[in-house]
Amino acid sequence: MLQEAIEDRNAVASAPAGMQPADADAATKQTVGYASTIPDFIKDARRRTKVAESFALEPILARYCKEEGLSMEIAKDHRREMLRFLALCGTATQHGKFYGMTGAVDELWHTFVIFTREYAAFCDAVAGRFLHHVPEVEGQMSEGTFEHYLAFLTDYEEVFNEPAPAAYWPRPDGDPESVACRGCSGCNSCSGQSCTVH
Repeated sequence: MLQEAIEDRNAVASAPAGMQPADADAATKQTVGYASTIPDFIKDARRRTKVAESFALEPILARYCKEEGLSMEIAKDHRREMLRFLALCGTATQHGKFYGMTGAVDELWHTFVIFTREYAAFCDAVAGRFLHHVPEVEGQMSEGTFEHYLAFLTDYEEVFNEPAPAAYWPRPDGDPESVACRGCSGCNSCSGQSCTVH
């Protein structure tokens, strides 16, 4: 669904003048991430990224390589991108904000989540709370998912001083293999009680 929204946005943006739907302005407006509007967001995200990068994740990467048929070199690239995504999520959720997710890195996140102890410890260290993986219902995209993904792309560039690699984070004008997920959400429902490291 996220991929379809990306394609729809591209079609609207490339339509000749006068042929665009009435809501074309909404579809083509510039996306603003959270980093530009929340004080100290960038500093906090960079701090969280350093903490995230201290997690080597060898057993998770080994399983991921085996299940996906990938080289360790590619898996390490995915690791770097997943850690950056989760560090940004940890920062955003502190302010009640969220990101959407699509692309190749999501599969590594799926693998990481099933290593529950390691994942819970990671979340505690990086976000101070459990970061839930919230998949979309197949064939449906939740309201705001597309905008939250675009906010992620914007914040990635602001925090890391480089665009998110298109090979891992598809652009609205790209043609990625998509696994649409609403992305991350901070644990609000359990108040941290059931989401602690045991």
